[in-house]
Amino acid sequence: MTDNIPFEDFNLSAGLLESIKKCGFTTASAIQELTIDPILEGKDILALAETGSGKTASFAIPIIEHIIHDDLVKVDDVHYVVLSPTRELAQQTAKVFNDLGNDSGIKTICVIGGESLAKQKEQINKGVHIIIATPGRLVDLLKQKAVLIDRTYGIVFDEADRLFDMGFQKDIEYTLAQMPDDRQLIMVSATTNMAVLNTAYKFNSTPIELKLNEDNMVVDHIDHKLAMVNENEKMGLLVNLIRNHEDAYALVFCNTKFQTHLVAEWLIAMDFKAKAISGGLSQSKRTKLIKDFRSKDTTILVCTDVAARGLDIKDVNLVINYDLPQDAANYVHRIGRTGRAGSEGEAISFCSFDDCEYLDPIQEFIGDKIPKFEVGPDDISKQLSKKPFIDRKTYKVVDRTTGKPLTQEEKDKRKKPVRKNAQNNSKKRTQERVKKTPVNEQSTTKPVKKIEKRPNTPKFTIQADSQESAKKAALEFFKIKYDSQLSLDESTPGRKKFFLFGKRLTKFTYSLRPTYKKIVMPFLIDVIKKANLKLFAKFSFNGKNIKIFFSGKDEKMLTRDNNELLQALEHLTRLHLYNSVEVPREVRLNFKCKGIKNQEDYLIKMVERETAKVLDTREPVTLKALNSSDRRLVHQHLDKHKEVKTVSIGEGRMKKIQITLV
Repeated sequence: MTDNIPFEDFNLSAGLLESIKKCGFTTASAIQELTIDPILEGKDILALAETGSGKTASFAIPIIEHIIHDDLVKVDDVHYVVLSPTRELAQQTAKVFNDLGNDSGIKTICVIGGESLAKQKEQINKGVHIIIATPGRLVDLLKQKAVLIDRTYGIVFDEADRLFDMGFQKDIEYTLAQMPDDRQLIMVSATTNMAVLNTAYKFNSTPIELKLNEDNMVVDHIDHKLAMVNENEKMGLLVNLIRNHEDAYALVFCNTKFQTHLVAEWLIAMDFKAKAISGGLSQSKRTKLIKDFRSKDTTILVCTDVAARGLDIKDVNLVINYDLPQDAANYVHRIGRTGRAGSEGEAISFCSFDDCEYLDPIQEFIGDKIPKFEVGPDDISKQLSKKPFIDRKTYKVVDRTTGKPLTQEEKDKRKKPVRKNAQNNSKKRTQERVKKTPVNEQSTTKPVKKIEKRPNTPKFTIQADSQESAKKAALEFFKIKYDSQLSLDESTPGRKKFFLFGKRLTKFTYSLRPTYKKIVMPFLIDVIKKANLKLFAKFSFNGKNIKIFFSGKDEKMLTRDNNELLQALEHLTRLHLYNSVEVPREVRLNFKCKGIKNQEDYLIKMVERETAKVLDTREPVTLKALNSSDRRLVHQHLDKHKEVKTVSIGEGRMKKIQITLV
């Protein structure tokens, strides 16, 4: 394969060549070189290439050339359909088609959920040649007969593996059934799975495979590293990385919507130009956020995987995986948001204890170990603002005690600016802190206590030289044993004892977390009554584990079908608890039945039985889907086994575990 082939060598139409030049392209990328001719020849293809290699143009250019060459511009039919897994990717793809085809009179529209269906129908009625769509919205239009694709020349599965991973297979098959049998099938992705090929075979297609850099899943010019940190060190490391990265234009990935908005609001509170984007926002808000990010009004976009494949922004120079992705393929797509179009990129992934189970599958998927990023004490910023309290339903910053959204004035009061060139103003800020925070010089040896009390919300404030000593004093004040029952409401650094040296005093404010028992037990009792179950529930909490023990006549019902009902009750209770109060990550929820062997015993016996089967047959065995705590138990139990190894398979909270020979 020859490098740097000019587009003129593909005998493209003059109008298309002119549009390609306007977009700033002069030579074809490797994947474009592979796909343009086969697509123009009408062949079905499956093109595999790493993220950022120019896959969108690899099918857009030949599709537009076909319409121009055959003079199909004059025919107001839908000539091609492009299916995208996310709304953002659909919008991005539509922009590429418009940039390349507008001057030639080619009409492209983007139809996605979250936008006016009536307006989309109106656009279609005006005539369209290419439809870029998310599967669900296209099926809605097809069922309403608002669009016809029975004379369409071809269909594109953009990010084909993701389309199937996200559960769009039925919508895709419905769409294919509305098209001619001889339509062209174009599938492009960074990775693939058998569901993609099986669907192609089902609809009489045998695509040729075009693979680029099959052995190298990560683009060479992306410098990706792994930082092993504690969960409570992630924000400090993130702040330090952004501050020390010259002109940081960054994407920060989290695994949950809640974490995404929490991290973004925390960064905003420190005066970073950050915003959060997730599936919990309306489409109009998501579109506005991406527009602000492109214009650099926002320079740090905190996002879930909804944005991992929907953004093509060349200037992104830093990607942070605040949480390791639960699906190994998403690691490639996330870090592929930097290093676009041949530019250099940097990606750093944070790995805490809770992320560890995803690390081995990622490294196995990319076929290499991720280089380590050594983290020292100086890499963890201590200059953090107070952690915001986020409502789990609205994702807005709210007051911890009242639950009411904070006004902008209240948010500004909580801000603590963190700037890279802070040294110039350090003396001024120090003087301001001295004025605001008078400190007894003897406090380093004996903390000065200050107690604030409000109705039903006791507070404890102390100035101390370490968080441990402050926490110990708070436990003694509240007369409790476990620090998981404490909530750190404020942590404000003060001056050093002798102005420029000596121990620094910090003001800590603690309050008590709501009693978990008062949240969990009324909910459980209500569920048990509504289900008409004859059960008794006993609550216990040892500071780290919330345990619920069930007993009664219907106890056996909870353990039928591999504890299905017991797990369902645990899942519902966990959701209720987490939506009611902020729960520390170290606190675990466990449901057990008193009269029946617990879930751990059952799991261990089942694992031993399945392991024996692997050793006997020499074939892998896949266990049923388990939650994260059960998966951790299985992994830890078999870590000591020298003949077998385990790996988690799937996406989301529930994953299967495969046991194979070493």
